Amino acid sequence: MSSPVRPFAISHHLDTQGGTETDSRMLVTLRCLLAFSALAILTAPSQSESLTKLHLILLLFYCGFSLIVAVIWYQRDWPVMARSFHWIDTLFYVYLIAWSGSTENYFFLFFFYPILVSAFSWGFREGVMVTLVSTVLFSTVGLVANQSSTIIPACGLVLFGYVISYLGVYEHLLRSRLALLRAINNPWHPRFGVDHVTNANLERLRDFYSASSCILITRHHSLQNYVMYSSTRGKTASLDTQREVSKDVVDALMKLPESLGAYYHDPEGPWWMRYRGYYAYDFDLKTKTRSFRQECGVWLNLLDAKSFATVPYAHEGITGRVFLATSSGWFTPPDIDLLAQASDAIATVVGNIRLVEELITGAAESERLLMSRDLHDTTIQPYIGLKLALDGLYREAGTSNPLSPRIFDLIEMTESTIRDLRNYAATLKDNMPMPGEFLLDAMAKQAERLRRFYGIEVDIKSEISPELKGRLAAEVFHIVSESLSNVLRHTSAKKAFVKIVCQNSRLLLQVGNETPAEFGSKVSFMPRSIYERVRTMGGETIVEQSKDGFTVVRVAIPM
Repeated sequence: MSSPVRPFAISHHLDTQGGTETDSRMLVTLRCLLAFSALAILTAPSQSESLTKLHLILLLFYCGFSLIVAVIWYQRDWPVMARSFHWIDTLFYVYLIAWSGSTENYFFLFFFYPILVSAFSWGFREGVMVTLVSTVLFSTVGLVANQSSTIIPACGLVLFGYVISYLGVYEHLLRSRLALLRAINNPWHPRFGVDHVTNANLERLRDFYSASSCILITRHHSLQNYVMYSSTRGKTASLDTQREVSKDVVDALMKLPESLGAYYHDPEGPWWMRYRGYYAYDFDLKTKTRSFRQECGVWLNLLDAKSFATVPYAHEGITGRVFLATSSGWFTPPDIDLLAQASDAIATVVGNIRLVEELITGAAESERLLMSRDLHDTTIQPYIGLKLALDGLYREAGTSNPLSPRIFDLIEMTESTIRDLRNYAATLKDNMPMPGEFLLDAMAKQAERLRRFYGIEVDIKSEISPELKGRLAAEVFHIVSESLSNVLRHTSAKKAFVKIVCQNSRLLLQVGNETPAEFGSKVSFMPRSIYERVRTMGGETIVEQSKDGFTVVRVAIPM
């Protein structure tokens, strides 16, 4: 069994709350049990003669402290124990042994409690630190009391304290690994797409090991090119991009069997890397192997790292390899097992998303064809009849009629609506994605129409990303159109604004309109259709009153 003391930090973003609650409840209850056990022992008839008023007060204080902590931790749903608590316990147990004047009593066993708390709550190093401090203080008390039998209990304290510390951090490591796999297997909304989900899970894996980079190289059997996804420390992840891989990388990749999992450490690195060396395991043959050491050395140069681990990636016709590289840490055989499970989990999640996308695409295609036909028959044709009737009315009224300019404006509005409906029907039928620049043009036309026909000035500001395209851009346009339509239908405002910003893989949208002073600053409505549309995309909607007198609908959507 390898030592759990490693330079990889366990991610604090993973949810291990269920196990933490159970441990904290047990540890808090155990403190109360020890406190009242000490009180029962020292107030027994055989010990009561040496019990002074000061000792009794301190005992009662510690019992009260234990009960208060138990009540507070119960009210807080059993959070992690505070670091200062196990040091208080240690000092109190040293005081009990010093007061008894002998190291040969029951209180020696109490030291294992703060060691248990520190190891299971704060890790291996904290557990070892409490073990060493407890041993030093215990030995000091024994020397002062001139006890000759202190060495054996002190050695036992060190030995069992180390074992408890090891088991505590090992249990926490296993729980964190389960949390990582659970996080990778969490269901994703199909709108995010395969590329986003793949990069996000690589980021989780890299963050779990605090590694320098995590890379996935894949190839579909029906295609000849390889593509790469990567997550690198210190760089903002591009959550929907993939890059083709050069021929040198492909040649090096092809030299490794598809069933090989391995780690490799720089032979010229520090001593701990030379000690770890090279390890390889064939998942098909279920056996270790010493082959392919030279090929892994080539990968060490390609990854520009001091050590790396790699496992195969395969799912339904797609093969590849996952690489986890670091410049300061090392890997062990259990890490290969965990990476293999994480690779299988990522492949399964990606396969499920591909399947859902195919089902959605097939169902949506037939639905779009039906909607485009219904739109032409039930909406466009009546608008064409309305335009013909308005043309006839305009000719009959003549140019000298004072209503003719208004009728002409209605004709232009009808023509514009027919063009928009035909474009929308064509988009539905052909499933054409909307690029980001088309989104801005469409919003500008919408603003111009409101200004010309209704006198509403709409100010548009945008800082869009190339990632804003396709279905997301279309959804944003629907949200903006619905918001501006609400301004027209439900308010008397003559000024409005639209602001779109792409920031940190999130799209921030604001649509606002001026609000008369008599309505006050209280906002008591939520646009239902916008709220439901945003919720289906995993976003949030907030309506609030700004300081400059505008009612603003704020939308945040993950990209």
